[in-house]
Amino acid sequence: MPAQPPIPAGSGAAGQKPSPVKKPAAAAPVYPKPDWPVDNQPTAAAVTWDSHGLFINASNSSLDQILREVSLETGIKVEGMGADERIFGAYGPGPANEVLGELLDGSAYDVLMIGDQGEGTPRRIVLTARTPAGAQPASRNSPVASASNEEESEPEPLQAEPPPLEPPPPQPSQSGPVPGVPVRTPQQIMEQMQQRQQEIQQQRQENQQNPQN
Repeated sequence: MPAQPPIPAGSGAAGQKPSPVKKPAAAAPVYPKPDWPVDNQPTAAAVTWDSHGLFINASNSSLDQILREVSLETGIKVEGMGADERIFGAYGPGPANEVLGELLDGSAYDVLMIGDQGEGTPRRIVLTARTPAGAQPASRNSPVASASNEEESEPEPLQAEPPPLEPPPPQPSQSGPVPGVPVRTPQQIMEQMQQRQQEIQQQRQENQQNPQN
């Protein structure tokens, strides 16, 4: 059997280089979700109203729940409550207006306390959402405001028409005196017109006194 020629190095299957092995990509680390108190269920606050005044003890409690409890205990009417907030801390005991003022200080609401039931207990609390910083109030010159002001304004009284002006006396011609016609001054012309009017008025009176049959 004839001998086979030797296989050159680097040729054929024996000469192929192994392909590099790809490493799997590292998985992104998974971090636990932060435990925010607002994501948890609110805890009911303890609201006490007795001879010592108003006392509120809250721990991740709902502001809406606290104000409803205060309204039931004290008879204060709360208006304007919108977005809820979480409250932490102890407030009081003391007069209701002071305790509620401390409770709502730093909240997202402007507070207006109206009336007095006695011993510092208001009758009503009106909450108004605070305007964000940098926001501008509506201009008074807006179309809606202008239309409202025009509707509420009273109409101006009509002014009386001025009396008609008397016709000026005839002026002499500026082209110069006409030959054979005496030149009269404006005063002479006015006197002649007045005299003519008197004659006409006198003639009318005579006709009225002596009517024709």
